[in-house]
Amino acid sequence: MTDRDDPKAPGTNAGTGRVRFPLVRWVLAPRTTWLARRLAADFGHGIDARTSWVMARLARHPDERVYAIHHLGKEPPS
Repeated sequence: MTDRDDPKAPGTNAGTGRVRFPLVRWVLAPRTTWLARRLAADFGHGIDARTSWVMARLARHPDERVYAIHHLGKEPPS
């Protein structure tokens, strides 16, 4: 079982379907984190905190695509 599959892992709240973000994200990037929370709430139960945060970050900062893809673990940054 990976960290993403674990319903008790940080960033998920299986009982309510809400996503949770660490305090450091709220402190360092409050606007992005707020947008990520709104995206997750609008999307529903099928999105996790990491994915919604990357989507929100790319909406505000499209030039960070390379770092966002790396953050999701898809490919190494070039």
